[in-house]
Amino acid sequence: MALQYSTTVRNAQLDALETAVGVSAVLKIYDLTAGAPANCAAAITGTVLATMTLPSDWMAAANSGSKAMSGTWQDASADAAGTADFWRLFASDGTTCHAQAP
Repeated sequence: MALQYSTTVRNAQLDALETAVGVSAVLKIYDLTAGAPANCAAAITGTVLATMTLPSDWMAAANSGSKAMSGTWQDASADAAGTADFWRLFASDGTTCHAQAP
């Protein structure tokens, strides 16, 4: 049986993500030498291509079950050259991983 959520519940879940990660999150984009790590706790074997400190309020309030970026997301300069394979979203400390995607 699959769970289905109301828009109100989906909005609350999405807004909770930004609250849990906190203000001024850090997004790192990687060129991997091996496959994507199994989870946020797993080590990364690859090169950081870009590191972005996101705006203090980095996501807009959830609406209609989705969330949009807020503020300016940009990297002033690339850390290395390569192919973007994978990203991780960290707390403002840049080391506490909260989300990832290949």
